[in-house]
Amino acid sequence: MVISGRSHSVRFNDGTVQQGSLNISGGYVVVGNSPSQYRYQDLVSIAPSAEDELSAWSIKVGVGANLSRGNTEQTELSASVDIKRRTASNRLLINALADRTANDDKVTENNLRANGTFDWFYTSSLYFRPVFFEYYRDPFQNIDNKYTLGAGFGYYLIDTDKLEWDIGAGPAYQRTEFSDVAAGQDTSNSSTSFYFESNLDYEWRTNVDLKFDYRFTFAENASGGNAQHALAGASIDITNDIDLDLSLVWDHLASPVANADGSIPKQDDYKMIVSLGVEL
Repeated sequence: MVISGRSHSVRFNDGTVQQGSLNISGGYVVVGNSPSQYRYQDLVSIAPSAEDELSAWSIKVGVGANLSRGNTEQTELSASVDIKRRTASNRLLINALADRTANDDKVTENNLRANGTFDWFYTSSLYFRPVFFEYYRDPFQNIDNKYTLGAGFGYYLIDTDKLEWDIGAGPAYQRTEFSDVAAGQDTSNSSTSFYFESNLDYEWRTNVDLKFDYRFTFAENASGGNAQHALAGASIDITNDIDLDLSLVWDHLASPVANADGSIPKQDDYKMIVSLGVEL
């Protein structure tokens, strides 16, 4: 049984959205003073009402650092941001991850990945994605800038209190600008592509959340070929607002474009990130 005097926005399978206090009991859902009763299985989503806009947003910022001084001068910095907005009908997801490493004043790593999606829920399991974007930069992989813009759809394979697992796919347009190419070679490439992704979140313990995100992007060899990105992470609650975040990130590019000197970047990059996350 769930009884809430606080106003919520509630969406049902037939597309109806009602706002008001919430009563879920006896297998039925009643919103406010509405005479309509819906079965529990007809419930798609519950979110803060429009009058409580701030509660619809969730923002988390993470910072990590590793400094070495003396015989070895090394600085490793990482920063991340995770923004979510959820209503009864849609959700907005924006996240970014940046890493920079310098060893004896020589930069050995400097990359940035940022992406955002907007999803509209059609049923409790199926959602449409009118737009998504991704920006990626990694000069050591000979990618000065990579822009991806696309659309698609997704489906929740599992959606319980402890475990959420959804998959998505769709077409996209991709433009890649290279950092350094041989004379006479194209400095950029534009092409269509197709992506598939899987996102899993699991509440392993009351204070430990696990996640695994994976995306495969089909692309032309001229732009670097098929790309894969995976992130496996654990978030451990220290306080109500501060978490210890552990992440293992893997990036794979099937056909890296050669640099001006003829050298070819490695296909795989791995990194382990330890950071403190603050929920705002």
